[in-house]
Amino acid sequence: RAPAGTNAPWVIPADARRVDLDGGSWGPGLLTCSGRGVWRWQPLPRFSLNQGRSADIGTAGQTPALRLRALVNLPWAEVSTLEINKSRHTQLEQLLPHSALAGAVTLLSRRRGAELPAALWERGPFGNSGRSAGYTCSIAGPDGGSAVKASAMLALPTTVDSIVVACADVLIESAEAWAAALGPGWDTQLGLDEVQAVLLAAWETAAELLPEAVGDPAALSWAAPPTTELRITCEQPADNGVRPVLDTLVDLTPLGPNDGGPRSQLAVAITAAPVMGRVERQRLLREALVHMAHAFGYVDAEVDLL
Repeated sequence: RAPAGTNAPWVIPADARRVDLDGGSWGPGLLTCSGRGVWRWQPLPRFSLNQGRSADIGTAGQTPALRLRALVNLPWAEVSTLEINKSRHTQLEQLLPHSALAGAVTLLSRRRGAELPAALWERGPFGNSGRSAGYTCSIAGPDGGSAVKASAMLALPTTVDSIVVACADVLIESAEAWAAALGPGWDTQLGLDEVQAVLLAAWETAAELLPEAVGDPAALSWAAPPTTELRITCEQPADNGVRPVLDTLVDLTPLGPNDGGPRSQLAVAITAAPVMGRVERQRLLREALVHMAHAFGYVDAEVDLL
């Protein structure tokens, strides 16, 4: 940012390692210089309700009772040379059982007295190739049907879009099947703290673990600001065809009263660098959820109450 009140040319000092950028077509951000003298741009965090064209990627044919999604849009420059080779597919398959996403899914059942680990990850159903990677982990109910499912996918650009998309989902496929797997006496409604923990783990997995399947993401430069979309959605319609409101599956009490009426979906978008420390990610998540809550009628929501 040039000094205020002057029209004189501004020269960046030779020893500068950071330059703040105010506005421009990409919005506010900053340039940082690595120890090797390489300058890279990154956005200053901000929130919106905008959803990209890939918001519903991988949802065809799915109607879970509840979906918790973190989708990261990675608009890297010169992505035509990127590839997910065999060794990276294998590495991702080995790492997912130990990922933050797997841990968050396991904890949902453990907090309800059951040990139902998200340990077995299988390929599909999104397709695996040099341009895509997709894995799912299903926790079955007593009848063998899926009760809870976690999925992770990475899609390289097509001829239609030039953005790499990384996505992590946690699905409560059937609250009844999950309750049966847990055993008697346990409530399957999620607390807002549990929703935050799942979204945090899904965001971390989609932003840091999945992109490593293309090699070294830190070596790639941006062609546009990267964004993350977080969604909380009820998708399984009742017999009358109407989707249930979120309150039936998630305890939204900490957000306060709702002045906008019942909702089956809440969503928010975050413009921020994908890689960050866990404490910073948690802070941004909480601020994003408050931004989302205010936009959807929970005007009393505050960060300190989450």
